[in-house]
Amino acid sequence: MKFICDDMLGKLAKLLRALGFDTYFQKNIQDHQLLRKALEEERVVVTRDRKLVQVKTIPQYVLIWSDQPLAQLEELLQKLSVSLKKGNVFSRCMECNTILQKVEKENVKEKVYPYVYQTQENFWHCPTCNKIYWAGTHIQRMKEKLKKVGLL
Repeated sequence: MKFICDDMLGKLAKLLRALGFDTYFQKNIQDHQLLRKALEEERVVVTRDRKLVQVKTIPQYVLIWSDQPLAQLEELLQKLSVSLKKGNVFSRCMECNTILQKVEKENVKEKVYPYVYQTQENFWHCPTCNKIYWAGTHIQRMKEKLKKVGLL
């Protein structure tokens, strides 16, 4: 399932990407651009905008009521009866949504801090924005948050 989040749901978009969902997000996107992209790419519109869901040409959508990103995530997954595939968790770039590629440790030596290089064995690279990822403490904290709400 592919999503497109409106301008009010940037944090939710990042959470969805972290869980491996193909999620488009662009700051300051206009409603007509969002709807066109949703139609062209067959994406579910995820929005908090009550006026937007009244548009006749809107494809499949989910109206989110919660203000908090984790609660928004729970609400979305419940409304769509979507389950997580654990193998997809942390498989996408949090910034640009591209699927990450595993890279050899030696290839990132000059691209990460020395401490990170010394303490981590596994690295992933985004071929679109060139960001480097590793399973640091931030990943563990996010996993703990997701476990608390029953999502992992």
